[in-house]
Amino acid sequence: MKKLIAAAILCVCLVAGTLYATAGGNYPPLKDGDLIFQTSTSDQSSAIIFATGSAFSHMGIIKNEHGVITVIEAAAKVRETPLHAWVNRGLLKRVAIYRDQRLTPEIARQLLSYSSTLYGKPYDLFFSFNNDAIYCSELPYLAYKAVGMEIGKVQKISELNINNMLVRKLVQSRWKRDSECTERDFDFDQCYRYILNQSLVTPVSIANDPSLKMIYSNYPL
Repeated sequence: MKKLIAAAILCVCLVAGTLYATAGGNYPPLKDGDLIFQTSTSDQSSAIIFATGSAFSHMGIIKNEHGVITVIEAAAKVRETPLHAWVNRGLLKRVAIYRDQRLTPEIARQLLSYSSTLYGKPYDLFFSFNNDAIYCSELPYLAYKAVGMEIGKVQKISELNINNMLVRKLVQSRWKRDSECTERDFDFDQCYRYILNQSLVTPVSIANDPSLKMIYSNYPL
């Protein structure tokens, strides 16, 4: 219940702080491998916010190619999106940008190179490590892993605040398309229990990684 209240307060603050938000664009110099977070306006965003207790419901990896900034993201598919378009798509254009001081230019290049091998992969509606699709925070997690580094916290879905209507409704709308459930001929309750036992990495667990330092935010909190 405390997590639900905190998430509700967070949503109110996001809206209430609108007048104090910057329009964006006054960013510090951005580097390859910087991580950018936003509050998505997608249908699933509210469920993610309540499940994680964080406003960060979507994220991506910054790519700076001779001053042209794009965000590598897992959206409808893994792709590059111009920074301004990515920011404009989020709630109230709020973003937070974090930097990992461990990333050398060479490691960052390797990280982006690995990310490019995932371009075109579909979005993972089921937040699973066990399929070929990719969800937003899985992308940087896998990219870091590919260069021998860890980021974020892998945890069971059941560890999140999943006892609320938003999360259950999200699962109800998708479970029949989950191949891991259909292959086992699960009904909804069996599938729901199976999903809760799966592992994932959330955007906020990455933002909270001690290796990261926030270099920009226009969030009110």
